[in-house]
Amino acid sequence: MEHIRYKKETEVVTFQGKEITLENRSPVFTPEQEAARRRELEQQLYEVFRKYADKRQSEEAGA
Repeated sequence: MEHIRYKKETEVVTFQGKEITLENRSPVFTPEQEAARRRELEQQLYEVFRKYADKRQSEEAGA
């Protein structure tokens, strides 16, 4: 498993009279990791699209 680096942003806000520290961590990918992540997401979206497109076609054929 590859090590993923994160970009950390910290902000202190006041909420109901108390100071709260908010921390946002965003992954920082290499170009290769980003491309692999994008391909994986595109494949997942394609599978969802095919599932609903097939369902819609079968509904239209039956109507």
